[in-house]
Amino acid sequence: MWTIPTIFVAVAADQTVGCASLVEHDMLTRPELSPWLAGVFVPPQYRRHGIGAALVERVVREARSLAVARIYLYTPGSGALYLRLGWSVVERAFYRELWGETEVTIMEFDA
Repeated sequence: MWTIPTIFVAVAADQTVGCASLVEHDMLTRPELSPWLAGVFVPPQYRRHGIGAALVERVVREARSLAVARIYLYTPGSGALYLRLGWSVVERAFYRELWGETEVTIMEFDA
């Protein structure tokens, strides 16, 4: 059985083609929200092949198996991928990260 934190890595033909994590906390300013889908990344040459969506869905399945009722994420921009996958916007906020303050979209998904 997996636990939180957990990371999932997508591999094709011995190449890492993406990753995503389920973590307890991802925003210092929102400690009341937990757990989080975090670190979703697919290299540019592998995008638009469903890898990101598959990783997100895998994290959601894992959250369900851990009896998690709701998961959160934040993303710069609109979060179009997540909206297509059934996530809802909670709020838009400014968040200060290592590279400076940026506008992010906080989203949730009922697992």
